Amino acid sequence: KITDAKTGELLGNVTVKVKGSSQSLQTNADGTFSISTNPNTVLIITSTGYRPYEVKVGQLNQLDIKLESKVEQMDEVVVVGYGKMKKSNLTGSVSSLDKKVLETGVRSNPASALAGTIPGIRVQQTSGRPGAVPTVVLRGGTTYGGGGTPLVIVDGLIRNGFNDINQNDIESIDVLKDASATAIYGARAANGVILITTKRGKEGVSNITLSSKVGVNKLNNPFDFLSAKDYLNWSRKGVQVSGQYQPSQLNQLTSVGPFGTGNKYKDDKGNILDGNLTSNAVWSTMLLDDTNRELLQQGWQTMIDPVTGKELIFKDFDYAKYALRDASLTQDYNIALQGGNDKGKYYGSVGKYNEKGMPINTFYDRTTFVLNGEYKVKPWLHSLSGVNFAYTKWRDAINGEGNYMTRALGAPPTMRGTNANGDLLVGRDYQDGNPLVNDDKFIRKNLNQKLTLTQAFTINFLENLSLRVSGNWFFNQSTSESFNKDYIASPGNYVRTRNSSASYDKIYNQTYNAVLNYRTEIASSHHIDAMLGSEFFDTYNNGFTAAGSGAPTDDFMDLGLTSPEANKRSIDSYHDRQRIMSYFGRVNYDYKEKYLLTLTARRDGYSTLLNNRWGTFPGVSVGWALHREDFLKDYLGTDKVVNTLKLRASYGGNGNVSGIGSYTLQGSYGTHKYDGQVGYTMSTLSIPNLKWESLITKEVGLESRILNKIDLSLAYYHRTTKDKIASLSLPASAGFTTITTNNGDMQNQGVEIGVNYQMLRRKDWDLSFNWNTAYNKNKILKLPFNGVENNRQGGLQVYDPKSKELIWVGGNQEGQDPNVAYAYEAIGIIRTKEQLDSYALQLKDLIGARTLVHPDVYNALSSSEKNLYYPLALGDVMWKDVNGDGIINSYDRVYMGNTVPRWTGGFGAALRWKNINLSTRFDYALGYVAYDGPRAWFLGMMQGTFNTTTSVFDTWTPENPNAKYPTYYWADQLFKNNTSRESSTFH
Repeated sequence: KITDAKTGELLGNVTVKVKGSSQSLQTNADGTFSISTNPNTVLIITSTGYRPYEVKVGQLNQLDIKLESKVEQMDEVVVVGYGKMKKSNLTGSVSSLDKKVLETGVRSNPASALAGTIPGIRVQQTSGRPGAVPTVVLRGGTTYGGGGTPLVIVDGLIRNGFNDINQNDIESIDVLKDASATAIYGARAANGVILITTKRGKEGVSNITLSSKVGVNKLNNPFDFLSAKDYLNWSRKGVQVSGQYQPSQLNQLTSVGPFGTGNKYKDDKGNILDGNLTSNAVWSTMLLDDTNRELLQQGWQTMIDPVTGKELIFKDFDYAKYALRDASLTQDYNIALQGGNDKGKYYGSVGKYNEKGMPINTFYDRTTFVLNGEYKVKPWLHSLSGVNFAYTKWRDAINGEGNYMTRALGAPPTMRGTNANGDLLVGRDYQDGNPLVNDDKFIRKNLNQKLTLTQAFTINFLENLSLRVSGNWFFNQSTSESFNKDYIASPGNYVRTRNSSASYDKIYNQTYNAVLNYRTEIASSHHIDAMLGSEFFDTYNNGFTAAGSGAPTDDFMDLGLTSPEANKRSIDSYHDRQRIMSYFGRVNYDYKEKYLLTLTARRDGYSTLLNNRWGTFPGVSVGWALHREDFLKDYLGTDKVVNTLKLRASYGGNGNVSGIGSYTLQGSYGTHKYDGQVGYTMSTLSIPNLKWESLITKEVGLESRILNKIDLSLAYYHRTTKDKIASLSLPASAGFTTITTNNGDMQNQGVEIGVNYQMLRRKDWDLSFNWNTAYNKNKILKLPFNGVENNRQGGLQVYDPKSKELIWVGGNQEGQDPNVAYAYEAIGIIRTKEQLDSYALQLKDLIGARTLVHPDVYNALSSSEKNLYYPLALGDVMWKDVNGDGIINSYDRVYMGNTVPRWTGGFGAALRWKNINLSTRFDYALGYVAYDGPRAWFLGMMQGTFNTTTSVFDTWTPENPNAKYPTYYWADQLFKNNTSRESSTFH
């Protein structure tokens, strides 16, 4: 058996090989193995993270082998551009994801695993739909808005993001951060590089692995909505308050609507009304009378109207219970087979991932297949092949995720829900009501197939000279079909157009490269590892969209069966192509592994550009392994407090043309009709002289291991982006609204810290902690001259108390952070007559729907003048008059904060007891502000009929003068804008 020499832990999956032969195997999970040998046999024992061990069998029938872990964790191998390196020899900024993260959790894509695990990476989940991929940004991004997606490379092939990658097939994820590390990928690596390596076979007996993961998702609902009774109470009182200023709004109290009493249960003949046929029967709110009293026997409720004192009857309907799942299930199953010997290795897997969405009938379903093989054709020829296939289908919420969730959560609770027959009612209409009514009427089929083929050959000319040639082919085919059967658009309104549409999209990528590697050692002290290569990348995308209407029945959704009449059918197609030709090289040098140097260069030619297609991107980095210095051996070393200590510094450049379409710079034309004739006009300008964005990154860093338990990394970086590519607004006289141009310079700088602490490692116990944090700040350095202060583009004017002048803020301007928020500062609520007088007697608020003034001022106005004003009242918000001019206007907005996080990071812990593992992981973002628009939207009743939240209980009333929030108005944006203006209260 094989164990850890220090902890006694039984080691599984250790490779046991007979020296001088192809015979090998892997140990069982309990560390045991069995092999037929003779007394002269020598066994070679190897395992990741442990020192190799050789033992002669002799006359022993049983071996008790203890493996020693590598003291220097920096000896692990990490993937870099077009190769691998020992971590101890790295001089660039490269971070690796802990493999254990991928082994835990249920995820549709590996991007989610990066959250809070690697310093400098910000992962933001902007969608909750099944299979959604989060946004990943490294070191503050390269755009003015703080965005920029890293280049994702899977087994040497560039992928468009993390879609449809099975995390169970991933062997490692390495992140290249600084320009010295990313320069080898040149033009496409400005936002960093994420290298994903899939699993390969290992020598030994065949091994079958089965895994099953099940997760449960619960809706993270930050709002607690009102019951029907509370909704009626507050809505009707809110209309009453608003009616003081616009009496016509009081008509809603008696009209047809969620809180109006004009709804009906029966018609004049006593027939029960159907809410899918008449809008009078959509809502349950009515005055209690003999026509509807029988509904009390069916669970309907009553209450006293807070406005009229009459008795209301209504039904409480929780629409979210119909439209949303209480919990959604995620399932991830995988079976893998691997094995091999010194002649060949293989790895194959089949995976099945299924995720249910929170909206009813939404899902994401994926099947994956991976087959990777290696074969030693000749002693000098090695073959590596790979096949990766993913088949995905999904269904999203009708009318969009955000629209669906807003209506599911905020739907008026007085909706009837069903008619007398139990059929679901559509509500106000199919977009602003109950989408489940028509859910089976809207057929949506989305399919995607991805196939990746890889073939590489390594030719070993000499022991230290080899050539690797490879080809990668990527096929991506997407189809979408949509068909609308006859459906109810609104009560009594059936849409029978039977619209049908389909789209087809195909992407075909080819990548070919040849890489020559040379290694040599001089006088046992100087080590040189050189690489020279060339690469060709070609991507072609084409597709079409077609639509028609007028299918004869609900049973035929084919476009060919739609009506052939004029204007009933349409079709369009598209195609584009991009090519990149590249030459690159790298030299790694070290002296006794103490002094380290890496030189990198790449030259790219990009078909997207016209007159400036070629760019050169260099990189240089140095390192100093202090723990290997003889003069420090008394202070640093394997048996000291500080075991390893390495300083590094780097300088490098990248280019960037992301966001530029294949033919953007050539200009485009569109059709235009003039005097009854159709002609072509230029719709976008040609930009032949646009050039690369150039990025220069400087970095210094420190890496250390302490007490053989704590791994520490520190880094400071400074990145400058010159000739930024961005859209520039043009004056109306130009005839064009915008132009894409080299639009200024930007700076990113920040600090990253990472700590891993292996607190306990024993035979039966493991306990570890990890923490990382990163600080980043962006600043615009230069913009094209436009004659205004700081060459500002966009923005707004506010009053600056320091200079006592108006200044421009926000937008893009030199010397400023481009991502800032300004809002009106709420300094309190008017709670007393004295406060009202002191605040408003000499003040005008221009941000309301009408000008807001003191009641005395309002009462002194003529009838016609009053149409332009509203009187302030107790319960309204007091706003800060920053410049003290007695007017609340746009100049009074104040700085709220940065909209992009300054600080990001994460922390976690992992505990193992025997074969039971428990892990936890958290990620965080600090130093920024966000506007809670939905909370303000609901509290301000801005849509007019939607439900509101329990925050309304803490709004100002004469009975609740110390409330947190102002008076509750119906449709606040039509009156005082207490909640609907951008307020400090909701930042």
